[in-house]
Amino acid sequence: MLVIESWPDPAVALAPRVRAASDPTILLDLTMTAIDVVVWGRNVPPAWQEELSVNTAPYEGFTLEGTLDQITAALRDAKRRRQFPVFLMDDVEHTVALAAALAFSNRLVVSLEPLAPPGAPVLRNTAALEVYCCYGGAVSWDSGLPKDAESTTTSVCALVFIPSFSDGEATLRFASVVENAFGLTVFAHRDV
Repeated sequence: MLVIESWPDPAVALAPRVRAASDPTILLDLTMTAIDVVVWGRNVPPAWQEELSVNTAPYEGFTLEGTLDQITAALRDAKRRRQFPVFLMDDVEHTVALAAALAFSNRLVVSLEPLAPPGAPVLRNTAALEVYCCYGGAVSWDSGLPKDAESTTTSVCALVFIPSFSDGEATLRFASVVENAFGLTVFAHRDV
């Protein structure tokens, strides 16, 4: 498995410590407290981008909060499913379940919002685990001091995981490349 790492010197630059790979076993690195961001640069079917590019229906976003069962039921609601491409709702459901399992959490907040190019800033949270994905684009962040910051961008539809112990500077953005892009955020909170 090819793994890409970014380990900035905090005395020189403000940047998250990142490990990224296209292999799903990279998710095992979420247990390493020395890592701020884990990126699963998964390979998705090209049809996903094509379907988002072709579809011109107006989309409304949504935010769901509750247990995994409540959110899964809401994502499977026929009216909601008709508003989005099938692949998108299926992948959101799988991503939410993955976040809940990795965080050992049953309290979730899920948001799927339409994005206009070039994208939008990401709203962060102090959850046990944060997960981000940009359908129709990528997630990006700046590394370095503000005057010479360099932008890092994930692969298209990569999943970006930020565990609660992350202390790196990561100001994320959704970078859309198609007209109908969506930003997904999943916050898995610690069960009380």
